[in-house]
This record gives sequence, structure tokens and C-alpha cells, in this order.
Amino acid sequence: MADRVATLLAGFESVSTPRQARDGAEALVQTIVGLYGRGLERVLEIVYDASGERADDVFAQLTTDKFVESLLCLHGLHPISVEDRVAAALDSVRPYLESHEGGIEIAGIEDGVVVLKLAGSCDGCPSSAATVKLAVEKAIFERVPEIHEVRAIGVAAPAVRSQTGATLKIESDWIALTDLPELAAAPDTGIAAREVGGTPILFVRIGHTVYAYRNVCPGCAGRLETALLARPLLTCGACGTGFDVIHAGRPAAAGGPAAEPFPLASENGRIRVSIPLGV
Repeated sequence: MADRVATLLAGFESVSTPRQARDGAEALVQTIVGLYGRGLERVLEIVYDASGERADDVFAQLTTDKFVESLLCLHGLHPISVEDRVAAALDSVRPYLESHEGGIEIAGIEDGVVVLKLAGSCDGCPSSAATVKLAVEKAIFERVPEIHEVRAIGVAAPAVRSQTGATLKIESDWIALTDLPELAAAPDTGIAAREVGGTPILFVRIGHTVYAYRNVCPGCAGRLETALLARPLLTCGACGTGFDVIHAGRPAAAGGPAAEPFPLASENGRIRVSIPLGV
């Protein structure tokens, strides 16, 4: 393979057309990628043999590094199957799905396309089933780069399209949080306010689950840092408006205003919140 690289490089001295140059460049890139892929595979074999009983833990640490994980995916060497990584992505956003009283299961995975089946109901929630699907798409696209499309049975989600008509992955608005000490110190429930991507967010922890809402009272438009949290309701200290934190911000009083939830993913102690662009 090294000889092949040298031959291809030498071939550029005699190219006479742009097409020849392009074909030579493509062949060169493919050969170099293949060369490094073989080398990476050998490295993983050595690591596996040398690690013994710790091999699974070592491989798990490698896959937590996004750059290393992307290289493993590029060469088809990821130690965790696509199916298991899609399932892990769904688990990371499951509390958000449950807040909409919805469930989700994998109906099939083939040729880079995941087919999901949404269950339950979003009736009465301030977000539609299409919004839930969009949150799931973002989690999967970030966790499983081999996946290029997510289809949900029975849901028509709005697509973002380029000038060529190709659907784009929306992933630029997932923002990772480094620390929420107020929530960590709280015994069972707690709230923490943050500016995330220029958007005021209120994080609410109930038990082991964290929820994210726009830090604006749906009743008086004031901030909610001083709101009273009494599971499952959060009540504004200024106007007394309450909403259900666990069930996607539903109003406590019939006909009252609902709070705005944001998709939140939690995996291995890492919290990410999805902020729609321009809000």
C-alpha cells in the first residue's frame, strides 16, 4: 500500500487533464485512508490482546472521545454496534420523551436509515410529535455518524433543505454543559438558571432526572429562579402561575399558560440541551 501511494504521487507529474488529476487524487485519498485504517485495526488488536480483562473498559474509554470514535466509524472499526449506539442515543433523551407521555422503539435500521415507532400521546403538550422526533434525530445524528436519516412512523416532521433539495442534519444547536453545582448539591429536587447559547434556561432536577425549560414564567414573563418547586409543580413566586415540570410544562390550572420545554440529553453524566436556532 505504501508503494501504491508513492506510485500515485509520481503519477501527478504526467497528468494532462483535470479529470486525470481528480481520478488520481481520489485514488490517492482512498489508498491513504485504507492504509491508516489497516494500521488502526492493528493498533486495536494489540490493545485488545494486551488489555486482557480490561479490554472492554479500554474500548469504552476510546469511544467516549468523539474524535477517536469518528475515526473508528470511518474505518468500520467501532466496537459497539450501530443498533446499540442508536439505543443508547434514545436512552439519553428518554426522560424528555417521557415528559411528553410518549415512548419510542426501533422498528428497523438499514443502509444508514433508522425507522422509529413513536408510541403514547403528546395531546395537551406544548410541543408536537414532530418536535419530539426532531429531538430524537439530533441525539442519534450526534451519537451515530453512520446514520444519515431518521424516519418516524406516522409523524411528518418538518425538513430543513439545502438548495439542492437534500435534507440537512440539524445538530449545531446541541450545547454541552460542564457543570450544574446547584443541582448536584440538592438533596432530591433543585433548580439552576443558566444562559445557554444566549437563551435563558431553567434546569430542574427531580430525583435523578433533569428537565430544561425556558427561564420565563408563562404567566408574567418574569424569571423563575425564585419559583417554588413542589414535585411535580413549579410555581412562579411573582404571579403564582404553576406548571407541571414532569409532563412537558402543562399548566397546573385548566386553561392556564404552559411553560416551554427544551430537549435535554443526559449520558454518562454529560448533559446537553438543544436550543432551537434564533430563539
